[in-house]
Amino acid sequence: MSLYMPERLYKLLPAYHRNRDLDQGEPLRALLAVIEGELERIETDTSVLYDNWFIETCDEWVVPYIGDLLGVRPIRPVESAGVSARAYVANTIAYRRRKGTAVVLEQLARDVTGWPARAVEFFLRLATAQHMNHVRLAPTATPSVRDAATAELADGPFDPYAHTLEVRNAATRGGRFNIPNVGLYLWRLKSYAVGAGAPGDESPDFASARDLGTHWAIHPVGCDAPLFNVPRTETTITHLAEEQNVPGPLRRLALNAELERLRMNVQTPAPVFMTDADPVLRIFVRLAGETTPVEVRREDIYLCEIPDDVELASPVPRALALDPARGRIAFPSALPVDEVWTQSSYGYSGDLGGGPYDRSAAVRAVNQGVAIDVSEAGDVGGFFDPGVWQVGVSRLTPDDGSGTLYGSLRDAVAAWNLVPPGRTGVIVVMDSLSDIDAGSEPLEIEIGEQSELLIVAGEWPLEPIPGAPPGSVQRVPGHFDAQQIRAHFVGNLAVRGTAAADSVDAGACYLNGLLIEGQLAVVPGNLGTLGIAHASLIPERGGLVVAAGGNERLKLVVDHAICAAIGVPDPIGGIAISDSIVGDDGGSPDLSVDAPQTPSSLARSTFYGGVTALSVDATDCIFAGLLEAERRQTGCVRYSYVPPGSAAPRRYRCQPDLETATRIDALRQAALPGLPAPADEDAIRIEVAALIRPLFVSRTYGDPGYGQLELRCAEQIRSGAESGAEMGAFEFLEQPQREANLRDALAEYLRFGLEAGLFYVN
Repeated sequence: MSLYMPERLYKLLPAYHRNRDLDQGEPLRALLAVIEGELERIETDTSVLYDNWFIETCDEWVVPYIGDLLGVRPIRPVESAGVSARAYVANTIAYRRRKGTAVVLEQLARDVTGWPARAVEFFLRLATAQHMNHVRLAPTATPSVRDAATAELADGPFDPYAHTLEVRNAATRGGRFNIPNVGLYLWRLKSYAVGAGAPGDESPDFASARDLGTHWAIHPVGCDAPLFNVPRTETTITHLAEEQNVPGPLRRLALNAELERLRMNVQTPAPVFMTDADPVLRIFVRLAGETTPVEVRREDIYLCEIPDDVELASPVPRALALDPARGRIAFPSALPVDEVWTQSSYGYSGDLGGGPYDRSAAVRAVNQGVAIDVSEAGDVGGFFDPGVWQVGVSRLTPDDGSGTLYGSLRDAVAAWNLVPPGRTGVIVVMDSLSDIDAGSEPLEIEIGEQSELLIVAGEWPLEPIPGAPPGSVQRVPGHFDAQQIRAHFVGNLAVRGTAAADSVDAGACYLNGLLIEGQLAVVPGNLGTLGIAHASLIPERGGLVVAAGGNERLKLVVDHAICAAIGVPDPIGGIAISDSIVGDDGGSPDLSVDAPQTPSSLARSTFYGGVTALSVDATDCIFAGLLEAERRQTGCVRYSYVPPGSAAPRRYRCQPDLETATRIDALRQAALPGLPAPADEDAIRIEVAALIRPLFVSRTYGDPGYGQLELRCAEQIRSGAESGAEMGAFEFLEQPQREANLRDALAEYLRFGLEAGLFYVN
């Protein structure tokens, strides 16, 4: 890479000509500057053209052309899953060299769907009579009753046992174990790691476990949530995925077997989950009288089932019991445990709600209305503007006395409330430890006229210290990365706009990446915008309320969030909800959105309860409760599930109305002269309403399948959105398109005579 040299052409001239040009006012210098600018454009274009020769470095628009040279069939891009034709085209030659083999089918599934996959040739799992000249020691025909850890794998992607013949069609998920059948097991859930490093490291992070009296919950909210594996990357295309390569829940018996071998100092087989360098779980405990949490040794972790009421008695002084299926920890009753920090992974369908995933795009979207400059390419995820007021919140980084670092969100907000109106501010919450608010009153955030405040979970990257020895780094306000941190705040928040009632720019407050366990209220005042993006207002632990008094121009924006019930009794400027799950758990009949005097714009969201609004514009939504619009002459509901009995505005291709109309039209066309009896049409309406309705894997917050549609949910809902994806909050995952990509690719790479079945593990 050549260094940029200004005035390259001018410096090539002899000194005699440069001196003469200087005497004449430097016209030659100005001319060569223009020519040099054109030269730089040509050089840049040449460099880009060279990069476009290779699939690894070419622009995205070039990928289809390279694929066309290889005769590659186009696939549907899925941006949310990182699925593009680049990997598909890059691996095409490798696919064709091993065409029809299990390793190619597995890699193919990963490339065109973005889901981790495991390919299984079912004929290898058939129980057959052995030929004495070719004895197959695997699979085992008779499972060992002494190996419960292996028995857990039966009927799954890693099943080691033999099975009797199944003759049903594998392509429709009907049968599996037959000679021509190949199974592709797919993991739809993703694994999200929270926490890294150890106390004393340069950039550590931890999550707080919640003390529930009888046990500790690893999830900071205190709910049961299974622990997930951190997938190990496969380095070669010839490797078939194993259990450690996929984002599945941790199994008690498998972990227990590893820990038992560690306790007995057995070296083989080597651990795959609780490794020395990168274990899937680390637990740090601070006892009474100690100042710093100490890591619990792997040998002192014992696997068991922890019920709601348990008292652990252990001869090991610092032993603990772990239940990975529920995400619970228990200590001996005599052990004075004050605080528990963890580093673990949880499973979820996608990047929605407060999480440690990359939220830079959402912060950049906020920057369109907030004066926070986005750094240029090469500083990925960074944001910086010297004129922006910025502070950090961390329990792990000591305060350096500069007034830019605080130990709690309350202290940081108190400092912001002293900033004069008209400023832009950023509060970066830089660790995942629970911030339990000690104040008796709600934490009030004041937003002045023309003021804008962003509270974001992220971190300040470590930067070299000027003049210090090499390797010396520090954190300074400025650039921040909106990723790797899942901040948790326990307490009530109140946002108050202090602008005058007639102000046209009343200020804005934005929350990004937070888990808020408490009520978020907009108190009387004049607030311009409240934005909640990639955050979680924990269901049944609070809610979002806009109190009466002022705020007539308030715009409430909820995006990619998990939000408890929203109550807006008085009119405000508008409500916009997109790609979110709204409402409390457990199928509560209460309203998810209660805004009878406010117009609402709803897109690609799931509402567990009813929705009441002044007017409604909705697209690709699932309304599990009744939808009530006070004004039905305006607005439209499109490509959504609207339950019968709703008072909604005009509908376009909504379910179950669309299916009901289709069946009634077919009945009328097939009937003899004379219309069918109304009773027949009523029967159709009742039947369709019973068949076509949303079915969720779970409606309990903390479950990996929270808000995810079941596979047995009606196809009209699972692929009924305008884009052809599923209705509701996870439309952005485009799962039908990903499955269609795989089926199209299998038509080319599956050997003739074989049948492929797609099986979703979760």
